[in-house]
Parts: sequence; C-alpha cells; structure tokens
Amino acid sequence: MSSSRRIRPLAALALAASAVGTLLVTAPTASASDYRDACFRSVGTRTSANGWTIPARNLQYGSSGVCVRELQSDLASTIGISPADWPGFIDGAFGTKTDDYVKEFQRQSHLTADGVVGPKTWEALISRTTD
Repeated sequence: MSSSRRIRPLAALALAASAVGTLLVTAPTASASDYRDACFRSVGTRTSANGWTIPARNLQYGSSGVCVRELQSDLASTIGISPADWPGFIDGAFGTKTDDYVKEFQRQSHLTADGVVGPKTWEALISRTTD
C-alpha cells in the first residue's frame, strides 16, 4: 500500500475524532427545568400549601436520582455553591455536600434545618427558581 493511501484513512479518522470532540464540548447541558420535568415524570407531583407544584417525594441523605439532580441544580442557583464544590456537585447523589447545602438553604429560608427536603423546602426552592 502506498503512503498516500495510509494517510487518507488516518486523516479521515482525525477529522472524525475532531468532530466528535467538538460535539462533546459544545453539547448543551441539562437545565434546571429539564431536571424538574424529568423528576416530575419520575415520581409524580403534589401541590404545596402555597400552591406550587412540587415533587411527590421527600429527599434526604442517601437519596439518588433525577430528583436529587433537580435539588442540586436548584441549590446551586439559589445559595451560591462554593467553586470548590462545583466539580461533580450535580451528580444525582444526596451525599454530605448536598446535605450541608440543604441545611444552609433551610436556615436561610427560616425552615427547620434537618436536611430533609419535604414540602416546605421543595416549595421554597422551586418558588425561587421558577420564572
């Protein structure tokens, strides 16, 4: 095989890899509303005391899934997550960092800071993150 025939497949491969890399870098990330809609589809909804549509499930340390992503996204946009905590924060796992931020949000919102995201905490979060 001539050297020009070996170069063409390599060039095509490099071009394809470049295109895929561009797609990965420029692909949009999920928005809070995407997580919220997916959460509602996943667990259903209920209406809070003040009329907000909230997830039909309480969350706490150890919870996981799309509703935890919704929670983490809402927390990130309301209380100012520390830049040191951004890598991997919106991961769908309710661990120590999420628990700490939930309790901080609850204190700021004059709620019982117990780390349980029940109707009052959901309402406070969603009312601050819904247009």
